Amino acid sequence: MTRQQLIKSIYDIMENSLELQTLSSFNEDARLNEDLYMDSIMVLQLILHIELDLGISIPDEVLVPKDFKTVGTLASFLEKQQKVE
Repeated sequence: MTRQQLIKSIYDIMENSLELQTLSSFNEDARLNEDLYMDSIMVLQLILHIELDLGISIPDEVLVPKDFKTVGTLASFLEKQQKVE
């Protein structure tokens, strides 16, 4: 998947699976906690949906908070994970 496809997929998961109410703030620089008001449980749900819906494997040992700061850092992390598989 391209970076833009990943960002669109993140948006779709947040909209359809997580039913996030704060998507008006969604952009590549939007912070997951502060701008989109996602708590740690919602971030874990997002990771689960990424794995199941997109087929991208995310091992527990590679999870680092800095990769889940913004939509952009998450997209960069997922790009790297695709190359590992």
